[in-house]
Amino acid sequence: MSSSVKVTILGKDFFLKSEGGEEYINEVAEYVKQRIETVQKGKTMDIISTVILTCINIADDYFQASKARESLIDSIEGRSLFLSNKIDAQLH
Repeated sequence: MSSSVKVTILGKDFFLKSEGGEEYINEVAEYVKQRIETVQKGKTMDIISTVILTCINIADDYFQASKARESLIDSIEGRSLFLSNKIDAQLH
């Protein structure tokens, strides 16, 4: 069941729906707000520049997390193969 939640970002109301529920929607919206505040901190810029820089920062977060995830998967696969080979060697 999807939830619909009203969130306000940059003074504009948005009604968001998600299968993740209200808490999840609020968590995502809060993350975006914090990233916007980080971009705006100590700078005067128009809203379009603010939003574009925020999107770039969020995309960077995503790509960094994806790379870390892939690295972790590679490490787990390598260790699994190592352990599997050790077990096979012990059985034969």
